[in-house]
Amino acid sequence: MTPLLQKAISEALKTIPEPANGAYALDIGAGECPLRPTIEKMGYSYKSLDIEQNSANNIDFVSRIDVELPRDLLRGASCDLLLLTEVLEHVPDWEVAFRNLATLLKTGGYCIISSPFFYMLHEEPYDFWRPTNHAIRFYAERHGLEVVHSMRYGNVWDVMGTLFCSTSICRREKNWRGILATLPIYLFHYAAKIFLKHFAPRNLVEIQGRFYMGNFFLLRKGFR
Repeated sequence: MTPLLQKAISEALKTIPEPANGAYALDIGAGECPLRPTIEKMGYSYKSLDIEQNSANNIDFVSRIDVELPRDLLRGASCDLLLLTEVLEHVPDWEVAFRNLATLLKTGGYCIISSPFFYMLHEEPYDFWRPTNHAIRFYAERHGLEVVHSMRYGNVWDVMGTLFCSTSICRREKNWRGILATLPIYLFHYAAKIFLKHFAPRNLVEIQGRFYMGNFFLLRKGFR
């Protein structure tokens, strides 16, 4: 989990009222459950859902979020908190997914969603979208989830760092001409990675552009 995302989650959790006794949080797309200690420390009963069991064998519900949900999950108490961090890009049917979120969430409950906007392909072939904040807002409000807070996290410096650190330079020709052509590009690429990671004057220079790293939302299920 990137520091940018960790900070956004931490700040959002501080704005949520302290959970009452028996409050229930469901981590959707939990993976290895990195958020479990934080959520349990807050006082929530933590449960997890993912499309497959993890290495620790501690996923409570094995299912997709955009299909008919397991009966054991639906029979449980309504959720006070839902977490979907870096999950929506892997969900093909958003209409069903957001309907399920609204079903699972208790009235007055909160939902944290994050999704990358600029990031490499990953977990292929189950990598479907790079949604804008407008898309997430549209589906949330369509299913009765109010936007409490939203933000675009990561600036152009972060985008460039991600681009350079997720690429490599390779020769196309295995001869001296290939070496001579590749060497200056390789050196530039290597120097750019070091500069962006350790020396970029982020606090002094702003690079303006319409690219950013990801979207973050804190939603609440309103009273209807």
